[in-house]
Amino acid sequence: MRDTNENMIEILNATKDNHLCFSTIQLPLNGEVLKLKFGVEPIDYPLIKKILDFKPYENTGVAPYRYFYTKSYRKDSDNELLAYAYVRVEQLKNHKQFEFHIGKKYLANLIWFGEIKDKKIIEKFICHP
Repeated sequence: MRDTNENMIEILNATKDNHLCFSTIQLPLNGEVLKLKFGVEPIDYPLIKKILDFKPYENTGVAPYRYFYTKSYRKDSDNELLAYAYVRVEQLKNHKQFEFHIGKKYLANLIWFGEIKDKKIIEKFICHP
């Protein structure tokens, strides 16, 4: 397991808006950190929320938790729509990698965003303050 979250995609949020579901992530790209929002399948929304609600350390009120996709995953042989992804969960100096169920389409999005080299390709997903 890596000792740093450097160059990992951070999973920030999952939201619903008029029956549409979205995920917000932070993507490190060419020295910048971009905040991106994109649509996800309804099956992914509760799975992302489950990741973001997971608080394994005792200091739950002391500091925020952070969740990073580690670029590691495996198939779920029992469900062709799902996969297992490994997420680094951090709070203060605590960090550990945990396995979570996620939709294969969401996983494909994380992989795709992680392979992007040109900001222009993802311009429409960038959240502007």
